[in-house]
Amino acid sequence: MRINRSVWGLLAVAGLAFAAGRLTIVLGGQPLASAKPAQDHPDMEMSAEMEAMAKPGAPNEHHKYLNRIIGEWEGLFRMWMEPGAEPMEMPGTVKREWVLDGRYIHETVESESKWGPFRGIGYMGYNNIDGQYEFIWMDTMSTAIMFETGTYDPDSKVLTTRGSHRDPASGHVFSSRGTLDLSDPNRHTYISYATGPDGKEFKNFEGTLERTK
Repeated sequence: MRINRSVWGLLAVAGLAFAAGRLTIVLGGQPLASAKPAQDHPDMEMSAEMEAMAKPGAPNEHHKYLNRIIGEWEGLFRMWMEPGAEPMEMPGTVKREWVLDGRYIHETVESESKWGPFRGIGYMGYNNIDGQYEFIWMDTMSTAIMFETGTYDPDSKVLTTRGSHRDPASGHVFSSRGTLDLSDPNRHTYISYATGPDGKEFKNFEGTLERTK
């Protein structure tokens, strides 16, 4: 089974496919402070219906939780192609920044593998309407766009993600889940699990990134 590529984006989420170094550290929520909902426009008189529509479009506390992953990171990625296999290890870097007035995070991942250079880009944010975190991911190993959803526990500071992906080798759809530990603002660990051919879950990715200075 080919590795779940969405882990790059969610490290990319440590890592996949973690954040502040040379960028402004936003632990205090600076991008959110500059984000303005549509009803703040001075020339717009908002009806009750328009206000109800504008509120879900503004960043809130769920977006602020992601401030911990903003910036520049570097670390080591380990991938297991199948249960019981030896992991493949490679160094990598991740850069993340807020875009569209603090509504989404844009990330880029770069690494070197035995197949050559790896590059990926992704976006993540919180969907106020559906009440969930959402992630999309694209990279140089595929033409398929990956999509996952997630939840965040403010107490443990762990982001949990889930998705369904099609194995390009067999064509079968398999489930995946991942956990991103954000308890340390300067070090992230992302672990993902995939469903093997026997229907059992196995760890297929682990990425640990540290904030660069």
